[in-house]
Amino acid sequence: MNVKPRKSVRALPLLMVMLAILILPASAMGNVSIIPPEVAGHAKDWPLPNHDYNNHRAAMNSTINSENVFDLGLAWSFKILGIGSYGGAASNPIITGDTVYFQDLRGNVVALDLQSGKPRWKDIFNSSAVEGPNGPAVGWGKVFAAKDVNNMTALDAGTGKEIWTVRISNVTTTGIDIQPQVYDGMVYVSTVPGTSDIFYAPGGIGVIYALDQATGQMLWNFSTVDSPNLWGHPEINSGGGCWYTPSIDLKTGTIYWGISNPAPFPGTKEWPSGTSRPGPNLYTDSMMALNHSSGAMLWFNQVYPHDLFDYDLQIAPILASGTVSGRHEDMVIGAGKMGRVYAFNQSRGNLLWSTEVGVHNENSMLDMLPNGTTRTQPAVIGGVETPMAYADGVLYVPVIDMVTDWTSSSLNASSLNFSTGKGELVAINVSGGKILWYKKFDSINIGAATVVNDLVFTATYDGSIYALNRTTGERVWKYLAPAGINGWPAVAGDTILWPCGVGADASLIALKIGAVGGSPQIMISAPNDGSTTTSTSVNVSVQVKNLNLTNKIGKANVTGEGHIYYYKDVRAPTAPGTPATTMASTYAATSNTSYTWTELTPGLHTFSTELVNNDNTPLTPPVTDAVNVTVEKLPIVPKAHTTIDLVAKNMAFNTTTITVPAGAEITVKFDNQDNGIPHNLAVYQDKTAATQIYKGDIIVGPRTTTYTFTAPTKPGSYFFRCDVHPSTMTGQLIVK
Repeated sequence: MNVKPRKSVRALPLLMVMLAILILPASAMGNVSIIPPEVAGHAKDWPLPNHDYNNHRAAMNSTINSENVFDLGLAWSFKILGIGSYGGAASNPIITGDTVYFQDLRGNVVALDLQSGKPRWKDIFNSSAVEGPNGPAVGWGKVFAAKDVNNMTALDAGTGKEIWTVRISNVTTTGIDIQPQVYDGMVYVSTVPGTSDIFYAPGGIGVIYALDQATGQMLWNFSTVDSPNLWGHPEINSGGGCWYTPSIDLKTGTIYWGISNPAPFPGTKEWPSGTSRPGPNLYTDSMMALNHSSGAMLWFNQVYPHDLFDYDLQIAPILASGTVSGRHEDMVIGAGKMGRVYAFNQSRGNLLWSTEVGVHNENSMLDMLPNGTTRTQPAVIGGVETPMAYADGVLYVPVIDMVTDWTSSSLNASSLNFSTGKGELVAINVSGGKILWYKKFDSINIGAATVVNDLVFTATYDGSIYALNRTTGERVWKYLAPAGINGWPAVAGDTILWPCGVGADASLIALKIGAVGGSPQIMISAPNDGSTTTSTSVNVSVQVKNLNLTNKIGKANVTGEGHIYYYKDVRAPTAPGTPATTMASTYAATSNTSYTWTELTPGLHTFSTELVNNDNTPLTPPVTDAVNVTVEKLPIVPKAHTTIDLVAKNMAFNTTTITVPAGAEITVKFDNQDNGIPHNLAVYQDKTAATQIYKGDIIVGPRTTTYTFTAPTKPGSYFFRCDVHPSTMTGQLIVK
């Protein structure tokens, strides 16, 4: 049975809400700014986890745009210190002025100089239990971060010296894996049900905490599970908690959280299909509004009761405004691994619209699993996994397309295939939830979405960074990072900082307008990926950076020079030291920045390119790009047909001009009325009669016959005559 995607909205009585608003923490009563000075003073940089309290992830003060994005070069690279089970980074840095604050996936925190990337200080915690998406927050002269899954710490922003550390999680079944939020003298964090390799062990309950920024003292906490005994079976069940930074409405002081899933999922052998936790399992898979100062719940809305598939509603909520059913709405927008985006009214919590993104099958929202194996899409790692972005009424949503196989008591982890998984970026109009465009990628998209002026950036697991036209979705720029990516960027001025944490060269890179140097890059600028053509020829044009193109094909290698391989319907071979050749007619080697493929058959074609050394071997690491283009078969259009009546009489044609459509089928009804005299009709390219177009049989009059021929396809003036009397019986065939 399918579950309806909306359950209930619950609000506090009005008196309780009013009392909650009046409760202020002790730290907020003193001389502490409601908005930290680092945030207020560096609003044009990237002072908060998602740039601002609305979680918009939009850098509209940056100087980067579609006109200069190809001038981005590698300014510096900082080798990530700690590599965890999910790589080196799963969030973004913070930028305030000339300082960058960054945390890796072993909890280590560093402060870097924005211009050079050189460390100013380091705090090495080297925690092996961190999962992410952890990261730092900055305010009131401090850097706040989870030093491990149990403890929050405050570091001096100038020196890195530890100011306070507070243990949040006192049990082994919960831990901290969130980038904190800072506001009104408080640091907001949450636990989730697990630590490292023991996620969703029995008894784990995710809890939201507000800490005093000065001392770390707990000011309030809120359990994201409505049942202290975990729906009757604490020895089996767990759930709730928050993975991503909340948004805050500065007008009302409301803080919005996306709550994660219940467990076990899908169930156990003794309790299949989540029967150990009957009911909706509140408040999991919900959007929730709390009073920021007291933690009192204002409302919640559960979108997926009794979740069996670890789907969550975990993405950082976005605050926006739009028109829905003719009415202006202030909305909070959330999403999760169920591959759906939901918009709620900010003050009441009612659902305004929901939009499905990515690929779904009929099993994606079941509340009971049948016997045998069931395949779901989105996958347990799928749907919307990383933060969305918003600008000018449009939401940008990164999506993963993969599948998972389940039984009623277990998931088949081997069914998750990262190498075959795909990605998307989807643009949605927040006034109603209509999809405006979507862009597909050949690798899973876990690089979030980030708006920079007229561009929207995202990245895929294979290390490809993309800038798309945010109005149309067309690709404007691509950059191949030194490692795979499951983190997202911060942007300030002319610089993008992007953690590239998957692989041997895991690093935080700074891409800056006008920076000289960096690794070789190639991007197909035309045709557009996903485009369609009716031509049987396609010209592939590329842009190349940081490699000197030469025609020394097959010669000795010289560092910094090489040429291009163009491929048709094959992926670029990338084996190091082996010539990047494929079957004949599927590749071409040249130093030209364009190549035309001809005689293409109808259907889908892949055109890929690769930078290679002089000896035809791939660069290290390989540098490639690819687009997909569909060649459509031209429809069969019936040829035009024209009938001409032509008479030969008294040694002359009845007309000296015949006009016909280009390429038309011509029928000439020829009437020779000259008794005993032979005539015919013949058509030539010109008066020389050197090039024949058509020659009809000669007939002796009086007699009639029919001539049929195809008119020339090229418009122009041609010549016709009677071959028996070529000087006296002539005329013009006009082709239009």
